[in-house]
Amino acid sequence: MKNHHVMAIPSGTMRISFLTTSSRSVLRLIWMVMALSIQPSQGASLFGDHSCMSWQSLGYAEKRTWTNAFLAPLSLTLKGLQKSKEDKYNDDPKAHEAAIKGIDDFCLKHPDLGAADGAGRYLKKLFEMPPH
Repeated sequence: MKNHHVMAIPSGTMRISFLTTSSRSVLRLIWMVMALSIQPSQGASLFGDHSCMSWQSLGYAEKRTWTNAFLAPLSLTLKGLQKSKEDKYNDDPKAHEAAIKGIDDFCLKHPDLGAADGAGRYLKKLFEMPPH
């Protein structure tokens, strides 16, 4: 039983963990990718749920505020899940510029979707995650 760990649980029963630390990290990362790709617009409601049509009418300052509020916590979470020292969004003070352009381009191509969908796609590319 290579790479298996036996852990005592307070009730006195034993539990065998079949996942190594690296396997658990990979599973967490897969979960995060799935969370980003499954209806990202539901999470966007915390920051304002902009359709691609309404996104195009926002001013630059509004787009920057929304983009930072939406992407900054997701980027920080991905940094932690990847156990990286670099936060690819938050460490770059001009990251919002490329993100806004990415969301703009996405919304022009997909007017029936939402800005959060474009932001999720941008973040996946930024963190070089494989598409589903």
